[in-house]
Amino acid sequence: MTLVVKNLQKVVDFNIGLLENHVMLLRRLMDITSFDLAIVCYDKKSIHRLNKTYRGVDESTDVLAFPFIEVFKPGVLPFIKDPEERILGDIVLGIPYIKENLGEKEKLEEVLPVMVTHGICHLIGYDHEDEVQWKQMYQKELNILQKFNNQTGYYCKPLLGVGHFIQ
Repeated sequence: MTLVVKNLQKVVDFNIGLLENHVMLLRRLMDITSFDLAIVCYDKKSIHRLNKTYRGVDESTDVLAFPFIEVFKPGVLPFIKDPEERILGDIVLGIPYIKENLGEKEKLEEVLPVMVTHGICHLIGYDHEDEVQWKQMYQKELNILQKFNNQTGYYCKPLLGVGHFIQ
């Protein structure tokens, strides 16, 4: 199904074609190619506004996920007969925020697949509101990123560090 990747920020220059290729690979690895997905890259001000509006958090962030379908069990997508209604949702990436928070040896192109994986996990029903959810989501991200690394030669690891869960 359709994948839309849009760069609506002009602050950070990056290879959007590479990001699109990585997202296509992640969709295959997560077996969600039969669902539409949009990735939108925003500046700090725009993602700050979305974070405040939809999460009540008055600050910029790295990734937001806006699911279109309701998932009752993490990782188990409902059967949707009509292909026109197979819309997973939207992921918004705060590109300047992500770049500003890169580790010393991290590269933006290698961190963006981690952010997308995290966003997709949210779209397919995973969360990290408590330790049980965090462990489940972390394991899903780890599994997918290991497969991604095997195919790309990258060394991506899950967004959430051990013992940290966020709200």
